[in-house]
Amino acid sequence: MPEKINPYRAFNTDEEMKGILYMLLASFLFSCMGFFIKKLSVHHAPMEMIFFRNVVSLTLIIGSMLIFKPSNQGGKPFLLAMRGIYGFTAMFFYFFSVSVLPLATAATFSKTSPMFTAVIGGIMLKEKTGSKLWTSIIVGFIGILLILKPSGEISLLGSLAGIGCGFFAALAYATVRGLANYYDARMMVMSFSLAGLGGSSLYFIVMHFMGAPRYNSLAFIPVGIDIFYMFMLGLVAVVAQYYMSRSYFFGRVALMSTVGYSELLFSVFTGMLAGDMFPDSLSLMGIMLVGFSGILIMRARKS
Repeated sequence: MPEKINPYRAFNTDEEMKGILYMLLASFLFSCMGFFIKKLSVHHAPMEMIFFRNVVSLTLIIGSMLIFKPSNQGGKPFLLAMRGIYGFTAMFFYFFSVSVLPLATAATFSKTSPMFTAVIGGIMLKEKTGSKLWTSIIVGFIGILLILKPSGEISLLGSLAGIGCGFFAALAYATVRGLANYYDARMMVMSFSLAGLGGSSLYFIVMHFMGAPRYNSLAFIPVGIDIFYMFMLGLVAVVAQYYMSRSYFFGRVALMSTVGYSELLFSVFTGMLAGDMFPDSLSLMGIMLVGFSGILIMRARKS
């Protein structure tokens, strides 16, 4: 049975150090996931990567459930389905943005989710907000503007997709709050994987009937080194999710979330390994402001 997080427990230094190490490992693996997306985007569309990524992920999750039975109270099927849909949509936007933007930029846009979570919480869920929270959100949007720059140096469509990833990820996180006491965490991940498989399969079917040559043959199936990249994409995604979840068991949510922004730093270097240039000064400042905004938002919501 999976361990449940008690929000009132006290954490000692050794536990939190373990949590920090787990979150650093998860952040590094998420940046590696971006590396494999970059490599695969040369030959494969985002929906193709989503399909094969979720084939691997779902296989691993089902195998885990067969060994360690999930503990589910149930009772929230619609919310569980919406978690899957939101997660799949965020994944599509992320994969697309990584395929057309520098990895560090795409990762930064995906990390805008705390900004949207704060806005959603204040407007839709009537959570308490204040000047500190709204100031933190404004800092984040200034960071986004610095990355975008008015010169049109980066893809506008890719930028919108990246921001869309942050928005739908925020919706997915909001549903998790309502599901935590009803479903095993793996069920939530499974809903996400099933939505990804269903959505990408529907895309293949539509493209097939529209006469797209790629989907009237087996041309979209990976070959050669892409088989390895696809497998690694699914594997690192599952392992990263696991260590990210474990980190919250060993440390405070605010601290672990703050450490999670190390993904932006890792993504600068894994992106360079995939062929990206080092970010220019404005983009680097924007990345730092978005990360700083996320940390400020967590602290503001905690106070």
